[in-house]
Amino acid sequence: MGYEWVAFDVDGVLIDVRESYDIATKLTAEFFLGIFGRRGVVCLDHVRKLRLKGSFGDDFKVSEALVILALAGDLGRIESLPDGVTIGEIRDEYGICLETEDVERVFNTFYLGEQFNGRAFPSRGLWRKERPIVKRGLLRELEKRYKTGVLTGRSRLELKLAEEIIGYRFKRAITRELYLKPDPRALWELVGGEYGVYIGDTRNDELLVENYRREYGEFDFIMAGRDVSNVNQAIEEILALNKTAAGPDVLSENSLSERG
Repeated sequence: MGYEWVAFDVDGVLIDVRESYDIATKLTAEFFLGIFGRRGVVCLDHVRKLRLKGSFGDDFKVSEALVILALAGDLGRIESLPDGVTIGEIRDEYGICLETEDVERVFNTFYLGEQFNGRAFPSRGLWRKERPIVKRGLLRELEKRYKTGVLTGRSRLELKLAEEIIGYRFKRAITRELYLKPDPRALWELVGGEYGVYIGDTRNDELLVENYRREYGEFDFIMAGRDVSNVNQAIEEILALNKTAAGPDVLSENSLSERG
């Protein structure tokens, strides 16, 4: 393969966020819908399908998009939205938008809780419910052979919390303070033009790599849940290919190269 880099998304790849970010997004949308007298219309399935579908960059925008679609009575349209739809396109289509700072404050209150000094109400923080997906041992083995890092929509604080849960600290990281996906400059900032693979789990992650290829050159992408069952399988296959690089040209039937 000739990889120099193996880079990761965090949420849904390294960390299970079904009980944290997913619920924080749902609760944030319901908080604002409650102001308009609309309650109980957003479910977790809406959250997950919209996040997979769109190019939002963060869950603040996913929360706002859910509010807009719910107010328009159009939550059922999520699956038919165009791939890579943005919050700007949804705002323009429905003529509705929320104050970004208000959405961020409410979301951070639900998610960060006591870690967030500007919280809008008492909250312990849903981040405490997160659990690791990735195996620390695989990350340690990987870093012996490749440069590794994360490119995430998390803030520096949120990444620190994720690293505590995983029990592993990344030497190189790009967080939302620098760039938001799918801006290809984020990946360039991380890898500096060196060849590698990015492991994500959403269409937005895939768009990041597609944009990078147009701007800077070749880079591979693996989607967890589609190309591999999870990040651990991806790492194991990358390590296996590394071991066979100096050996025979025959690769296993399930190798990444045969997946394209």
